[in-house]
Amino acid sequence: MVPWIQLFLDTPAASFDEAVDFWAAVTGWQSSERRGEDGQFLTLLPPTGAAYVKLQAVDEPAGIHLDLDTHDRPASVALARDLGATTAWTYHDVEVMRSPGGFVFCQTLVEGDPVLARDGATILDQVCLDIPGEHWDTETAFWSELTGRELQEASSSGFARLVAPDQPRILLQRLDEPEGPVRAHPDLATADRPGDTDRHVALGAKVVAVHDRWTVLRAPGGQVYCLTDRDPSTGMVRPRV
Repeated sequence: MVPWIQLFLDTPAASFDEAVDFWAAVTGWQSSERRGEDGQFLTLLPPTGAAYVKLQAVDEPAGIHLDLDTHDRPASVALARDLGATTAWTYHDVEVMRSPGGFVFCQTLVEGDPVLARDGATILDQVCLDIPGEHWDTETAFWSELTGRELQEASSSGFARLVAPDQPRILLQRLDEPEGPVRAHPDLATADRPGDTDRHVALGAKVVAVHDRWTVLRAPGGQVYCLTDRDPSTGMVRPRV
């Protein structure tokens, strides 16, 4: 099993500072010092538990990629290739790969024994892989086998999930689009979706769409994300009342 995943918010450099301020405010986490050759990286540091949300300044539109942290990087790279991934490029000693459907992820090393901490407040705890129909079967099998997580049917049609205790969650969504590359967006679990929506809008987000159980917003910097009616204490969908 991949013992830890990290979510990277790839953000256009021109709006990086604004995006950092926004994500620090909505998560309640402290931004680290910038690092990298050009100061292009930073981490959002929760008060307890391990960090897993990072921002990267990029010269392209906003996007998402994952770091898969393992104890044996060569073995993880070999497994990914066996499952259909390809190498996109390398960054220092990090192999950057693409899933069979084109989603970018990095092969990185785990540090310590990271654990996801929940305190009952709104939390960014999930990445949703948005998968066009042509890639659905291949991608769901790929991510399940690569991460070592059991593939579970979700409560809503067109969704599945890969859940591991005390780790950030992976949701898989089958898009209505028949073809195209796999992409992703972050999800926050909230006990007060209308209240959090108003707060996020006041901080600079824009509402894109409102659905029965989630609201789609666009953050400063261009990231699309969702506020979802899941219990922040567990990450699970709350039953209807």
